[in-house]
Amino acid sequence: MKSRGKHFALLLVGVLILAVVASGCISGGTTTTTTAPSFSPTETASSPTTTTAAPKYPITVTDFAGRTVTIDKPPERVIVLSGYWAEILCVLGVQDRIVGIGKYVPYDPYLPDDVKNKTVVGSNFKGLNWETVVGLNPDLIIIDWYGGKYADAETIQKAEELGIPVIALTAKTIEDNVDVVELLGKVFGEEEKAGELAGWMKEKLSAVKETAAQIPESERKNALLISAPKDIAGPVTVYANGSAWASMVELIGAHNLAFDMTFDTQWPKLDLEKIIAYWGNDTDVLILTSFSQDRLEDAVNGIKNDSRWQEIKAVREGHVYGILAGSKGYLDWGPRIIVGLYQMANIVYPDRYQSWESVRDELIEKFYSPFYQGG
Repeated sequence: MKSRGKHFALLLVGVLILAVVASGCISGGTTTTTTAPSFSPTETASSPTTTTAAPKYPITVTDFAGRTVTIDKPPERVIVLSGYWAEILCVLGVQDRIVGIGKYVPYDPYLPDDVKNKTVVGSNFKGLNWETVVGLNPDLIIIDWYGGKYADAETIQKAEELGIPVIALTAKTIEDNVDVVELLGKVFGEEEKAGELAGWMKEKLSAVKETAAQIPESERKNALLISAPKDIAGPVTVYANGSAWASMVELIGAHNLAFDMTFDTQWPKLDLEKIIAYWGNDTDVLILTSFSQDRLEDAVNGIKNDSRWQEIKAVREGHVYGILAGSKGYLDWGPRIIVGLYQMANIVYPDRYQSWESVRDELIEKFYSPFYQGG
């Protein structure tokens, strides 16, 4: 019995050794253990971490003046002459690279104080103080392009003489504003952030186009877009073909009556008698715009209560509205133009479109909240 017990003990030791070898792997003094996933079946494994390739410079872009511009390195000292383009730089997270601003940028309530307090170098309209510009040692200037109508061509020529790259931007359509976002994202190496903002703008624009396409022809309204006149008895500026704001009337599914006429400018000035003769009986909605809230309110109220304007159908039926433009409103270049589009859509077709307030809130929450200080 003693011998059988000894054999059994040896057999048991052998089995234990085999079990250890089978359950683990002993190799070169290092033990490697396979561990089961720790997450439960209801959990989701995180995606593998990916890295975005750093942008490679120099890069070459074509700006809105049709110029080919080469950027040798990420811009670090930037002069931006317009608030709406500065807003895009803030969304991209590069506002700390702004060293100089245009004359009207401090009036943009959507910009943080650290941008509005930068050195003012002049304006798109009357040109720049080049001594101040040189003192700031910029490696990029961002300007508006008006086809050389103001100081834009002069600014480009002078900057090129000084060897300072210039990006010239403009927006004849809402899509142009989206393109500007993507262009600046490329220039600053922030294409992912730019893509998020541009994608949101495209999504909102597509929703407007889809809704507009569903409006029956019999329900489409005729609208007229005018600049709020200081004197409602004097000449009135009409937004006609070629104007970005005028095209917004068509985008929302209405018809801009001014498109039925041919003018030698996109902003013809017409007296009231001519407006009545052209479109008085056909205008379902009259929309006024102004960069001044006071002027806008005065003009809307004045037109509603003026007997001469009663010759226009929209006035007689109480469909006169105002939209504030410029930096304090939403009818402006840059990302805020999408909110302005929904304002116009809500005015003409209040039951068909998402409220412009909710679109505004989305823009602020998703993109402006890191720098927007309210107000």
